[in-house]
Amino acid sequence: MDEKRFKIEDKKYSGLWKNGYKDANWKKLANEALKMKSLYKNPSLIDFGLGNGNALDFFEGKDFHVEGVDISSYAVEAQRKSGRKVYHASLDNLSMIKNNQFSVGFCNDVLEHMPEELVAASIKEMSRVCLDYLFISVCPKPSHHLSLEGENLHLTVRPEHWWSEQFSNFGEVKRLRFLFSRSLRYVIRPIK
Repeated sequence: MDEKRFKIEDKKYSGLWKNGYKDANWKKLANEALKMKSLYKNPSLIDFGLGNGNALDFFEGKDFHVEGVDISSYAVEAQRKSGRKVYHASLDNLSMIKNNQFSVGFCNDVLEHMPEELVAASIKEMSRVCLDYLFISVCPKPSHHLSLEGENLHLTVRPEHWWSEQFSNFGEVKRLRFLFSRSLRYVIRPIK
């Protein structure tokens, strides 16, 4: 993401979080990711799009080492004040994070907020920094919310087959199915 767009997105999401924007329903996907804990002596997880930190709280409470990333400087600073290691970045450029640094990646309803031309680069970066699993949720429909400028928050609105194809370019994909959900949920084993 170029610097100009990064600043625009930071301002947009910082404003939303300051004014009470809520996380999308993340608990079902988090419970799926939690099943991986037994595979690791010291499980680590990165939350791609940490928002208000609720998922980080959940995983930390289950003895994962957690870190996060968000484009919102407001969200990042709130987590840093609580002592967490978090990154202020766009998902398409995670150069500050080492290859395979985390056992598991968690990304709940974030990728649809990326411009379509940055989705593949974002998945590639997320796959690079996660050793074994990515748990991803995406909403294939327009958002119920608009930015202050009137822009729909979901910049990439694409059908299920498009998202499945994007993910399959970076690993083995399994669709997770839950009742009563607007979002599509996946677990991906990145190709190494």
